Amino acid sequence: MNNKLLGLLFILCGGGLVIAAVAAEIAWLGLCFGTVIIGIAMLFLAPALLIAPMVFIGGTGVAIWSKGFELID
Repeated sequence: MNNKLLGLLFILCGGGLVIAAVAAEIAWLGLCFGTVIIGIAMLFLAPALLIAPMVFIGGTGVAIWSKGFELID
């Protein structure tokens, strides 16, 4: 397969993962703050957990995305 097409595929997959990370983050915050006591407890005791989906899924998406740009060049 041509490297430019493979790079484009990587960029599309990485972008899809970033979009999925945003959707997962919105759902996660809705779950945490939908149960008010858990949301407030997490806000004070473990605030890093509030952005966990964005870090794990979004970080993977950005890594795949940047590899796609590397393949195009």
